[in-house]
Amino acid sequence: MKREFTLTLDDIEYPVVAEDNTITVNGRPFTIEVTDDSAVVVDGISYDVALEGETATVGGKSYTVQVSGLAMTVIAPSPTPSGPAAPPAADAGAGAVLAIMPGKIIRVLVEVDQRVEEGEPVCVLEAMKMENELHARQSGTVQAVHVKPGDDVEKDQVLVEIE
Repeated sequence: MKREFTLTLDDIEYPVVAEDNTITVNGRPFTIEVTDDSAVVVDGISYDVALEGETATVGGKSYTVQVSGLAMTVIAPSPTPSGPAAPPAADAGAGAVLAIMPGKIIRVLVEVDQRVEEGEPVCVLEAMKMENELHARQSGTVQAVHVKPGDDVEKDQVLVEIE
């Protein structure tokens, strides 16, 4: 079923056409999928999205959102437990390398028990079509690597632990 509506995001209006799993915004098509863990995958990149009233939070950043010309019911699925995850940033030590934004790990450059120097690249995160090298925050030995190439990560997720 094809639906057309207007999305206002932070006071800017965008014409939207939704049909099956394709959303066309301002003339540009995107393939959309909502996963069982409440993530939204846009053209293969996973985003953590939460809607509350007229506020959408995407990867920790909030936006004012209004939809006109479309009747909507938002049903938030209950969180489902997943497999073992990397420790949350609150539990991270001083040498933890954190994801700077949501994205996909495309290269891991270190392994457990490897010696690294402060500033040495440890992995590469692709986000918003840019490659971001993430560097060791201190010299030491890699204690844990919590990701592998292809993993989707959230902002502030612990990727590598160095002591």
